[in-house]
Amino acid sequence: MTTKQKIAIAIGSGLLGAYAIVFVYQRIQRAKADKSNLPEEDAIKILREKKEKGATPIPEFTAEDSIPIVPNPEGDIEMEINNDSLHQFDVMTGMGDY
Repeated sequence: MTTKQKIAIAIGSGLLGAYAIVFVYQRIQRAKADKSNLPEEDAIKILREKKEKGATPIPEFTAEDSIPIVPNPEGDIEMEINNDSLHQFDVMTGMGDY
């Protein structure tokens, strides 16, 4: 055998070995995942409990919640922006530069 053939066989064996290691690792992870699955009855019970409690309520926003707060360059932690009509349009349309 020539040196090139030996190198080709070594590279092929290395790739095959790496594939085998990844394959076995994935099988082990799949077995762990299968063990951790809930039985169908328990999963349905959890879903029914969530449904009985109701969906997450929609929050109620006030006009104060729509006022953007930006950092103050003078050192204060935050300051409110004046809500003129152009700024209000930017806030409502999402086209403002924040």
